[in-house]
Amino acid sequence: MRENQLNMPKKVYRYYFVLGTNHTLCKVDIVNILSKKGVVFEIIEASEEILLIETKERLEISSLMVELGSVVKAGEIFESYSLNGFPKDFLNEITGLKFKELFLLKKNLDIHFGVSVYNGGGGFKRLNQIWFWAPMMTRSIKEKLNIGYLPLKDRKLPSFLVDKRGLLYHGFELIVVVGSKGIYVGKTLSIQDYKSYSLRDYGRPARDAKSGMIPPKLAKIMINLAGKDKNQIFLDPFCGSGTFLQELVLLDYKNIIGADLEEKAIIASEENIKWLFEKYPLKRENYNIKLFKSDARNLSSKISPGTIDAIVTEPYLGSSKAKFFSPSQIKREIGELTSLYFEAFIEFKKVVKNDGVIVIIFPVFRFKNSFYYLEILDKIYELGFMNRDFLLGEPKGFELLRLNITSRNSVIFFHPDQSVSREVFVFAKTRQ
Repeated sequence: MRENQLNMPKKVYRYYFVLGTNHTLCKVDIVNILSKKGVVFEIIEASEEILLIETKERLEISSLMVELGSVVKAGEIFESYSLNGFPKDFLNEITGLKFKELFLLKKNLDIHFGVSVYNGGGGFKRLNQIWFWAPMMTRSIKEKLNIGYLPLKDRKLPSFLVDKRGLLYHGFELIVVVGSKGIYVGKTLSIQDYKSYSLRDYGRPARDAKSGMIPPKLAKIMINLAGKDKNQIFLDPFCGSGTFLQELVLLDYKNIIGADLEEKAIIASEENIKWLFEKYPLKRENYNIKLFKSDARNLSSKISPGTIDAIVTEPYLGSSKAKFFSPSQIKREIGELTSLYFEAFIEFKKVVKNDGVIVIIFPVFRFKNSFYYLEILDKIYELGFMNRDFLLGEPKGFELLRLNITSRNSVIFFHPDQSVSREVFVFAKTRQ
């Protein structure tokens, strides 16, 4: 091999991830999954809409999307441009080999494309300028390549439309990211399996909306937050209808325990798990799944001390009538929940290993512009737990993430139309 070949720089790959509802949890999920896989990468742009990374490794985006909980789309960056040179410099390249190798690999007479424009941190003035140019750019691509396109109606194509119009297989979605360092153009390689999420959320046989149900996407993010290996033991002591249990199976965790105070919840979980193995190409005999009736405040009577690696759970979040409560009623509700949560943590201390992790949701009540929290953190610390960082690694450029971590070391999963929001915590057990 020639000396100049030995000294050639390695190819650099750049990828983007379009973020879901809660940008903080979504960013944390991406960083943690990549870090756990040993991928060395740098964050080059980040906003509430999108995250861009650079790495010397080629990533299998489709397999990554199976593990990620709330990424809407993901793809590869083709090239970056200065604001002054865009879109002219980009349009000069679309008939070249490099463009065709990424965007036009599949020969198809019916090929068509769509365009989405994202704010990658470049500001709304730049974003509006690029969006203003988008129709002209789209027409130029159509004319130069002689292909059809989707009319520009909104700035961002929803993932279901990318799927419905076959852009992943019979065309392409061209992504334009307006960043703080330049304009990035890329191609979507994979989208969130929204049909499967909807099926697991709304299509499973046992579903109890009255008791409250955690979205499968959030459950998956929380499982990933634990940062544990596939053979370690996971417990959901408030399993309800089994959302966490389902997502653990689909993420290929082998040792799973579900418990609940209500017998009907155990029956529902079993029914949903049976349905899961019928719907997905998985064999139940490859998984060790245990379900039993138990009060979370009495777990140690059913589970041996120091045997659980991770607890991932959403306990009871309070009355479904809370949105009609006055501040005094909310405070009474919080008093009852504080007792439940603290007594559960006493049991968690007994059954969790010394290096164990608890990923748990606390309720946050809202009345007009006031918020009410469970004030039990000091008691939890006294039991021998501490807050664990949400990020399992800190890649180069992580300061660009701008995570919304509260002063309580939590992340609020908030919906404007809800009076009770979810507050996500990660605790690590530090001592007996």
